[in-house]
Amino acid sequence: MAKRKRNNIPDNGFLIVASLYNPFYKAAIELAESIKLFYPEAHVTIFIDSSEIQYLWKEKLNTLPFKASSDWYEHIDQMVSTDVPKHIRAKLWALSKTPYKGKTVYLDADMMCEHEDVENIFDQLTDDLDLLFTKIRPYNAKVTKLTNTEEMTAHCGMFIYRNNPQTITLMESWYGEYLKQTEKTNKGGWVNTIGQYPDDVRKWDTFTMWKLLTYSDHGVRWDDNLHCRWNFVNGYHPNELEDLDRVFYHYTIPEHVIHAKKK
Repeated sequence: MAKRKRNNIPDNGFLIVASLYNPFYKAAIELAESIKLFYPEAHVTIFIDSSEIQYLWKEKLNTLPFKASSDWYEHIDQMVSTDVPKHIRAKLWALSKTPYKGKTVYLDADMMCEHEDVENIFDQLTDDLDLLFTKIRPYNAKVTKLTNTEEMTAHCGMFIYRNNPQTITLMESWYGEYLKQTEKTNKGGWVNTIGQYPDDVRKWDTFTMWKLLTYSDHGVRWDDNLHCRWNFVNGYHPNELEDLDRVFYHYTIPEHVIHAKKK
C-alpha cells in the first residue's frame, strides 16, 4: 500500500487538479485510486483548493463531504492546497508547480485508469519532445476550427510534459494568458495580439494553449500524436483504438452534476 506522502519524490509522476466543485474532488480521489490499482508504485500528487480535504488527507480521516473508499487517503502521495486558486481552470496555475523534476503526466480529474500499460506512460514522451498531447477528434468537440486556415488539434485534458525551463515557462504563460482571455471587460467580441476570434472560444483553455503554441516564441518541442488509448474521451468511436485497450477513459462529468454540487 502506498504511503500517505513520500519524503523522496521520484523524477516522474502524475498530477491531478480539483477545484470549486465536490464532483471534481471526488473524481480526483477515484482517479488516484484507479492509477494505484494498476500501477502501485506510481506517485500521485493532487492540487486542491480545499484546505478542509487536505487536512482530512493529512490526518487520515474518512469524513469527506461525499462517499469515498475507507482508505482513500492511501492512494494519494502528496496533496497541495496552499495558494491553489478557487478557479475552474486551477489546473493552469498548478502545472508549472509540478513536484516532479523529470516528466509529469497531467490528467483531468474526470478520468479513470483501466489498464496496466499505465506503467509505460512516461516512455511515451521521447527524448526529442518536451510536451505531448493526444489529438482532438473534431466529431466529438464543440469547437476546433477557428478560421479557414487555423484549427486547434491538441487535446488539453491529458498530456505529458518535461520539467525544463521552456516548458515550465509555457505552463506559467498558459494561466496568465487564460485570465486575460476571459476578462469580463472583453464582452461582445475581443481582440488580442493575433487578431479577433468569436466569444465562443474565450472560455476554452485549449484555445489559449493553441495560441501560445502557434504564435509565441516558446521553444518547446511538442507534438499531438499520442495514441488516443491514453486519453479515450467519452463519445470517441471504438475503432479509434485500433484493437488496443484503453489505458485512461475520459468520461467527463455532466454540467448539471457539476453545478448541482457546488461547494
